[in-house]
Amino acid sequence: MGTIPTRDEILKFIADRPGETTKRDIAKAFNIKGADRIPLKRLLREMSAEGLLEGSRKSGMRGQGDLPNVSVVQVTGRNKEGYLVARARHEGRLLDGPQDPIIEIDDSAPRNRRHRPSPLVSPGDTALARLRRVDKDTYIARVIRKLGDAGGQIIGVVRERNDGLWLIPADRRERYDYQLEKDTKAAHGDLLICEKLPGPRMGAKRAKLKENIGAADDPHAFSLISIAEQGLPTVFPDAVMAEAEAVTEADATGREDLTALPFITIDPADARDHDDAVFAEPDPDNEGGYIVWVAIADVAAYVKPASEMDVEARKRGNSVYMPDRVVPMLPERLSNDLCSLRENETRPCMAVRMQIAANGQKTGHQFYRGLMRSVAKLSYAEAQHAFDGDCLPAFTHLNDTVLQPLWQAYQCMVEAREQRQPLRINRPERRIEMDDKGKITRIYIPPSLEAHKLIEEMMVTANVCAAETLEKAKRPLIYRVHDTPPDDRVRALSDFLRSMNVKLSLGQTLLPKLFNGLMEQAADQPYAPTISEAVLRTQAQAVYTIENIGHFGLNLGRYAHFTSPIRRYADLTVHRALIAALKAGKDGQTDAEAEALPDIAEAISQTERRAMLAERSAGQRYLSAHMSRQIGESFSARISGVSRAGLFVTLDDSGADGLIPISQLGDERFYADESNMFMTGGTSGISFRIGESVEVELEEATPLKGGLLFSLVDGGTYGGKQKRGPKKRGAFRRPPRHRPRGRR
Repeated sequence: MGTIPTRDEILKFIADRPGETTKRDIAKAFNIKGADRIPLKRLLREMSAEGLLEGSRKSGMRGQGDLPNVSVVQVTGRNKEGYLVARARHEGRLLDGPQDPIIEIDDSAPRNRRHRPSPLVSPGDTALARLRRVDKDTYIARVIRKLGDAGGQIIGVVRERNDGLWLIPADRRERYDYQLEKDTKAAHGDLLICEKLPGPRMGAKRAKLKENIGAADDPHAFSLISIAEQGLPTVFPDAVMAEAEAVTEADATGREDLTALPFITIDPADARDHDDAVFAEPDPDNEGGYIVWVAIADVAAYVKPASEMDVEARKRGNSVYMPDRVVPMLPERLSNDLCSLRENETRPCMAVRMQIAANGQKTGHQFYRGLMRSVAKLSYAEAQHAFDGDCLPAFTHLNDTVLQPLWQAYQCMVEAREQRQPLRINRPERRIEMDDKGKITRIYIPPSLEAHKLIEEMMVTANVCAAETLEKAKRPLIYRVHDTPPDDRVRALSDFLRSMNVKLSLGQTLLPKLFNGLMEQAADQPYAPTISEAVLRTQAQAVYTIENIGHFGLNLGRYAHFTSPIRRYADLTVHRALIAALKAGKDGQTDAEAEALPDIAEAISQTERRAMLAERSAGQRYLSAHMSRQIGESFSARISGVSRAGLFVTLDDSGADGLIPISQLGDERFYADESNMFMTGGTSGISFRIGESVEVELEEATPLKGGLLFSLVDGGTYGGKQKRGPKKRGAFRRPPRHRPRGRR
């Protein structure tokens, strides 16, 4: 017979179990039988009365604050991966505080044995959902029933039909068009933000105009759609603009004069704001070592805590970069003028002087609040010319005294980086170039230059210095953290690699070098991109928090963002904390801001995800518009995802994403194994695996939704060897818009 568990043991048992727990579950787990069930029942009743447990002993109990198995949720947006996220509703209130759990909507599998998909929901919708807890703060939700359409927002283009105006949604997940109210003041081709209206389950869906944001044929419309979808604030309030215009030059009193140091900025060729500058020189007290300086724009000198600009910057969280525009965190007077480290202009800065040993290890550092002057503005390509021994004439006067010492200091830092072994996943990002009229002139993947890595390594080291200084000063701060990969993802990766005859031992300590080793072993193999993609999908998401858990990807014990305060609010909070720690001014971290850091960290983590989704969707829409002129052309691509809908592919040259519908893979039934990321034909045995190369033909482009549909020309393997033959012409079949009910 077992002994009656303590309160803590019961709470731990319930917390470790998915879903709700009954008295019978507890009795069985602790081997409690017969008459011993009576004191257990009494204990559970007491814990419920004390508020430690919620729910029923018969139907299921849960810990205080845990969500019921079936809950009402409201969809609030999308996360970094593009999945819908929601918050629970309780007694009419939305649980959206920083300590409340996040709910991820899962629509990847059938809801019941009839293979009916979960009801479609979108941001703003309320639904009844079945929840499954995956960790302390996260639940996975399967939508059971949508609870009305009222309140949901939808963006789309107006189309005039015989029976009035209709809204064609810009969200590719929307299955229906919406009929607009009869008195809607809009014209054919207008781009609208509308509110979904309640109505019967059958018949036309209806919507009400909220805002007319322009014409759909405007070259810049695709950015407007993405901005509206994510609710990005684009116009600064009058009070913010007035405050920005009233700002004067920062006070130089008490600042360290660093203007004699020949700092330079190295940025993209089209950069308008320059928030970091660098300089390096040999260290006379450290043979083979270097002194590396990093100077950062002193935004805190202009944006005071709790000011109008500060409140707006916190709300925005970060700048958002679209192909045709920037949605800035700060007004242009600051971001492109007063706070930008312009060439040959004296600027206030926060600077760190770092001592780097010959082996690249940082042996010390000091922070200064100073004044600096950039002596030159270089693009990455221009800097790379100098590092390669081919310095351009415009910079030869700086080559020996500035550029080469920077390069030599970086060579030392590379040695330390290799010793540290941060995670190395090579996933190049595409760039979209546009002319003044909004027309795409070029889509390309820029070359990876050592000049990029030089700046990156120096910024990473400066960020570490900021975290170390604030910890030593015992100042509260927002860390940039990256957790170790979740256990379930690592197990899934191990299973996936086993299917490719690659072994990942689960018994060893997880470190980035373990994943680097996997990718290095596969570097010369055709499946190398497959493994890189799988490793990337295994990683957790980097976030902001006041609790330091280290940065797994960089393999650092402490890390904070310090180097980009013009475009990231997290960096501004770190600057203020440093000012307070150094006693370098009255505009440092206040007690009120220190107390608000947990809420700020949660909010800016969300705005960062919002920005990434907006940037990605805008880029995809512009790509779709650009490629709409290439229908019928073939492209080299790689499989980037597998689902029941088909194969997701990414084009090699442009990075555009699209779908090969499952109906285009052949006349047999295909089975998608999403956990192991491959698809198999039931008759032929042909298989498709994530990361594999395929040749595709563009069949359809829908710029409004950012959609690209492809057919398969060549690809797939039989038994790991035989390639699929070329596609027969005319074989494309458009997938049905609605899935059939019943078994497939």
